Formats: sequence, structure tokens, C-alpha cells
Amino acid sequence: MELVIVFDNYALAPCAQAGWGYACYFPERGLLFDTGSETGTLVGNLKCLGIDPREIRTILLSHAHWDHAGGLLGLLERDRPREVILHRGFSPRFAGEITRLGGQVVFNDSPAEILPGFFTTGLLPAPTPETGLIVRGEKGLSLITGCAHPGIVSMVQRTLELFRTPPRLVMGGFHLGNLSLKRLREIVDALRALGVETVAPSHCTGEKARELFAETFGRGFIRAGIGLRLDL
Repeated sequence: MELVIVFDNYALAPCAQAGWGYACYFPERGLLFDTGSETGTLVGNLKCLGIDPREIRTILLSHAHWDHAGGLLGLLERDRPREVILHRGFSPRFAGEITRLGGQVVFNDSPAEILPGFFTTGLLPAPTPETGLIVRGEKGLSLITGCAHPGIVSMVQRTLELFRTPPRLVMGGFHLGNLSLKRLREIVDALRALGVETVAPSHCTGEKARELFAETFGRGFIRAGIGLRLDL
């Protein structure tokens, strides 16, 4: 199962444009997780990476912040209708705009299999409610987060509770930029203790945290950015 990062603060592909936000795509399922902050950059990056935006069939949004949902409405305006999976952290007004543009809104607050091998963590409460995406691939479980506002450790623990095994890979935004080095070390150590083998943090994780993950996980650290392709 291939994953491609298509929106991020960091760009690995020479033709890609970095921007504040996050999105990744699963070509085999036509599933887009988050949409970055705006449509133009998202669509440009998709095309740069050889992905036809019209092939996107399902969109799952992690949370309602602009840097993860900002590219959605413009995408719906450009291309054919799609299924959009939201949770109750999104406003009725936003859902109404999706419907007006021809999108099919599906509300999902509980852990659920949304496509074969693709699961939501269910809505995790926090100041910013959020859901993560769990993928069951040939190499094991992978957890993808938008910003991990409920806490990256809590989201890994939720995965462990749901599947009785930890995610092998954790990637996405970890929202650790303002934490002390001591607290960062506690989080990194907690992920290792929970059984996480590989990390690919980017977006809102913060440079200090990314370097600590690289130092601690060694070969288990992936320097992520737009254009990264992973087989899960």
C-alpha cells in the first residue's frame, strides 16, 4: 500500500511547493488524508507528483484547522463530487458548503473501517478534536496524524487499544514545537516504549523535536516531506 505526501512544510521533490499544512494520498484507494492549507498548492503538488486530482474518490479530514482543511472546498469546486469524511468537530456550516459543492458528507466520530484496511481512530477529545488514520498494510500498522492535538502518545495508545498491537510507523504532524527538551525526551521515550519502530514527523512537529527523533530512532527515522513515497 503506497502513501505519498502531497502537502507539507518540507519539500523533497524539486517540482513541489512547500506550504504550511499537511496532506497525504493513497493512490490504490483514491484516498486523500487532509488537504493542506489551500487548493492551488495542493493541486500543483499532485500534478508535480504525477497524480491526477480527479482520481481522488474519498477525503478524510483530521480536524478543522485551516492548514488541514483549507484546500478542500477549492478542490470540490474544480473536480467531480467526492465522499468527505468529517467528525463533529467540524461546523454544520462547513459541512453545508461541502454539500453545496456536490460533496457527500459522512460523519464519523467512532473508530471505523472507512475503506478496506483503512481505519479511523475515532474522535479524540482535546481543545481541538481530532481523528487519526490507521492503515493495515503488509508491513503492519501505520498511524498517520494531522497535528496530533490530543497528544501523539495518546493517539498511539488509542491504536494499541483498538488493535492490541502498536503502530509500526507513526507519521504526520506531532505538534511538539513549543515543548522543552525534557518533555520532548519523555515523549520520544514513551513512543519507543509503546513499540513504535519508525517515525516520519513533519509539519507542526518542530525542528528541535525532529532532530531528537532522528537522534533517538536512528535508522527508524524518516525525513519526511512532499514527494516522499512509502510502502506500508
